Formats: sequence, structure tokens, C-alpha cells
Amino acid sequence: MNKTPLTFDCDKARADFPILKLQVNGYPLAYLDNAATSQKPVQVITALQKYYETQNANVHRGTYYLTELATRLFDDARNQVKQFIHAKHAHECVFVRGATEGINLVANGFSRAILKPDDEIIISQIEHHANIVPWQLACEYTGAKLRVIPCNDNGELMLEHFSSLLNDKTKLVAITHVSNALGSITPLKDIITMAHQIGCPVLVDGAQAISHLKVDVQALDCDFYTFSGHKMYGPMGIGVLYGKSKWLNALPPYQGGGEMIHSVSFAKTIYNTLPFKFEAGTMPICEAIGLSAAIDYLQRFDWQSVQAYESSLLNYALQALS
Repeated sequence: MNKTPLTFDCDKARADFPILKLQVNGYPLAYLDNAATSQKPVQVITALQKYYETQNANVHRGTYYLTELATRLFDDARNQVKQFIHAKHAHECVFVRGATEGINLVANGFSRAILKPDDEIIISQIEHHANIVPWQLACEYTGAKLRVIPCNDNGELMLEHFSSLLNDKTKLVAITHVSNALGSITPLKDIITMAHQIGCPVLVDGAQAISHLKVDVQALDCDFYTFSGHKMYGPMGIGVLYGKSKWLNALPPYQGGGEMIHSVSFAKTIYNTLPFKFEAGTMPICEAIGLSAAIDYLQRFDWQSVQAYESSLLNYALQALS
């Protein structure tokens, strides 16, 4: 990785994305759907191709050259994620298919191990449905109730209402970091502090934040944080669920088989340690390596200059639309 962050140059950055050279109906491609999925720079595409051409093997399951190489790259990717989001431990970073699976993993664990009838889960009015439906399902399974923080006409969450929703029945707050529809940035520090005052954990859906904001999970003090690789210039099929060790240890496994076991017999299975307890079967190894390449790519740039450029685009768009 370049140790000196680069000042953001839009034209140079565009040149890194092969698909932006595409002509559509005789015009250069104008791609405005990054909230759904981002395009991929050549650095990520090259990493994926290199893996399948020269590094492809399963991980943690052999002693020959290719598996040792793939294992090292896979483990390095996890360490890269740890540093990127400032997690305390690499084992707190679980590889999943995306933010949606990360949320479902936690919802499944809370349904099976924590939630009881009449317990409450709080979400907000500006959530993506991936952070609504898993909690509706959890409530159906357990008899818990869903509570919703309203927002005002500016798309801002009404914290006075949030305060009134918190009580001794609240078992989890699940909240977006940045709204996919409005771009609203939620006051996470305030929300997390208020929830922790009654001993309630907080899950953050960071799918839209991870490529735009510096994320420090320890500074936020969130209990869970999840995001997708494909919204931050990485491949599809890979994401991360960060969880504090105490909470990940408190939840049961999400799926069974493969790496999530320490030992197995017909009488009893002993589950593996974190993070492997939640990583059943063969993991998306190539995609994790591609995610690592995407993080490398993002960290090339000075984020202040990137955010300044984003602000200039926003101001231009607002003026033009008005």
C-alpha cells in the first residue's frame, strides 16, 4: 500500500475502472448506481484473476504450497479488514456474503439464544429492508416486538422519540450508519451511548457508509458492524460482520459444517473458536482477497480530499436539480 495518501484526482481514478470506458447508445457510460453496487477498479480485477490463475486452493486444510499460500492471503485479508475498521481483534471480523447475511446472522442468534416473548428490538424509519425483515422474522419466531424510531421531514432521526422507546425490555438496537435512500448520516455516537446506558447492544448496518466515511468500530463502541464488499469497489459475495468478542461468543453458530467445528462425533460436536464458529463450509476465499485489494485501493487516497470532491458533486447536483 502507498504510505503517502494520494490527493484525489477524478480523471485518474476513473481511468482505474475499465467499465467506465464502455459506450452505451453512442455515449460514454454514466454510472450513478453505486448505492446498489460499485464498479471495480483494475487493481481488484487483477487480484481476482491472479488468485484463480496462480493461487487457487482451499484454506486451513493442507500443507502443500498452494493451500499454504491461499491460507496466508485469506488470513491477511482478515487482518486487513481489522485494521481498516479499527477492530481490536482479527477474530472479531467474520466473513459473510454481505451486510444482509451479517444482519441475518445476528438476528438468527438473538432469536435462538436471547429474545423472549415481549422483548423489544428498535430499528429506525430510514432502514433498508435488509435491516427490517430479519427483525420482523425474529419477532415472529420469538414473540418479541419491533419498535421504530421516526424521522422528521429532513430525514433526520428524532432522538427524543428514541429515548422514549428505550426500556428494560429493549434487547437490541439495529440502526443504519448512512441511509441508502436519503444519504442521511445517523448520530451513531449518541444512539450507542443512549442504548449502552441501559445495557443494550447496538448493531450498525454500514453498507452505505463503508466507502464514504472513516469507520472506527472501537471509537463508535458499537457491538456489531456489518458491510458488503461490492459497495466499496470489491467483489460481490463477500462482506464482514464485526462483533465484540463477548457478543459473538454469546451467539450460537449460524450454520453447520466445515470450518465451524473443532471436533465432531454422532454424540456431540464441539464448535470452533472465533471467527471460524460462524464460517461454515468453504469460504469465498478469492472474494476475501478481492476485498483486501479494494481496501488497499481505498487507502491509496487522502480521504479528506475524496470527501471534499464528494461535497462538491453534491452541491453541484443540488443546484442543478433546483
